[in-house]
Amino acid sequence: MTKIFGIDISHWQSNMDLNNAKNEGVQFAIIRGMYGNAKDVSFESLYTKAKNAGLGVGAYQWGRAANVAQAREEAQLFVNYCLKGKQFEYPIYYDVEDSILIKLSVQELTDVISAWCEVIEANGYFAGIYMNQSCFNNEVKGSELAKKYSQWRAYWTTENKKPVCQMWQFGGESNYVRTNIVAGMVCDQDYAYEDFPSIIKNAGLNGFSKGTQNATKTIDQLAQEVFDGKWGTKDTNPTREENLTNAGYDYSKVQARVNEILNSSKSTIEYYIVKKGDNLTKIANAYETTVNQLVSWNNIKNANLIYAGQTLRVK
Repeated sequence: MTKIFGIDISHWQSNMDLNNAKNEGVQFAIIRGMYGNAKDVSFESLYTKAKNAGLGVGAYQWGRAANVAQAREEAQLFVNYCLKGKQFEYPIYYDVEDSILIKLSVQELTDVISAWCEVIEANGYFAGIYMNQSCFNNEVKGSELAKKYSQWRAYWTTENKKPVCQMWQFGGESNYVRTNIVAGMVCDQDYAYEDFPSIIKNAGLNGFSKGTQNATKTIDQLAQEVFDGKWGTKDTNPTREENLTNAGYDYSKVQARVNEILNSSKSTIEYYIVKKGDNLTKIANAYETTVNQLVSWNNIKNANLIYAGQTLRVK
């Protein structure tokens, strides 16, 4: 299961060093954009710092709408003053915890949330909902909303008691999973259980053009690019895992192939003399390798041009 570590922050963490946060394992930041209709004074700077640190970024609006009309107004203001002109690898969330919202009836609050999400989606963004587990169970029609919108749930407990949702806020000042300190500051912490960057980029949402992900290369092509140094290492910033994941590829599969090639290279080198009718695909299949690997080993300029009698390294 995908499990990506991130944080959610606001002006209270305006001085956080997000490069240090990344070095401690943080891969994304969900940033507060607005408190009701008021823009968070640190949103722009935190967004820039998160992007510069190579983190995935999402945003949330602390909701204060008393009815559907106000929810729609809030959402459009959020789009106009925080979201436009930016790109977000993670969803855009409505934060449901203000007393104004909690005082509404179950149906009223459900309608307010849906209205906000509808405006966000109509503007081309991936909408989600943040609330605590008690609110989901008692204050809204939780199962109805969960069918339509991504769920970010707060429930500060141990990992074996986590709620079923796409993103889990597992701790803040209290934390039963890990230390509550990130980059020297107390902050809320999260696990994402979806590969949101791939979903969002492939769908052309959150400021990305459709197909931005362009995850069309084979595992073997990517493995060769890893050897060529194109995807970084575990020590680079961003790391190889982050680069591949943010580009829409399955890091574990690529790394497994890289390891396989490395291990195979330690075995005895073997050569093959090309026979009439051979081609690289046929030879690669026979020796359980790839055309790209044969091309690399043998410095072949044209993969479609080999000749009988030619000696090729095949292991």
